Amino acid sequence: MPLALTLGLTRAIRRIATASASVAICAALASVPARAESAYVAQAAIGASVPVQAFGSTNGAATPFARSPAIPAPMATPEMAAARGSGQVAQTLQIGNNNHVAHLQTGTGNQSTAGIIGNMNQVGVLQSGNNLHSNIVLLGTQGLNVGVIQPQGSIPVNMLIARLPNGGLLIKR
Repeated sequence: MPLALTLGLTRAIRRIATASASVAICAALASVPARAESAYVAQAAIGASVPVQAFGSTNGAATPFARSPAIPAPMATPEMAAARGSGQVAQTLQIGNNNHVAHLQTGTGNQSTAGIIGNMNQVGVLQSGNNLHSNIVLLGTQGLNVGVIQPQGSIPVNMLIARLPNGGLLIKR
């Protein structure tokens, strides 16, 4: 047998063996069942009681807890809670892309709010004192840089900067 024919036959046999092995592996993997957890969370039945450890209980036994008719008021989130004494409040609302806001506060009882609806705006608020208030809103703007500096004893800053439909810029103070 010529050498070229032998090499060609060897290559053909090698291809067939590789293809057969691939088919055998795929068949073996296909026969194994797929297992996964459910994407749904099981819910408790209506009226079901759940054992809960009471805070004041020292005997270590769980006590059954059923839904009481009086529902306690929900706890306030930090954003909703009023400032207490020396509290500083800095709130930001950003809707758009590439907006940056920085609130820097020293002293006590300062409040700063910045709202941006637009793109590529930057707002910086520096409050150095006690009981200072500022509210800044950028509405429909793009590429504005606004800085607010409030030293001790300054009046509250309330400012609206809006891009009007005709292209004009409204600055309301």
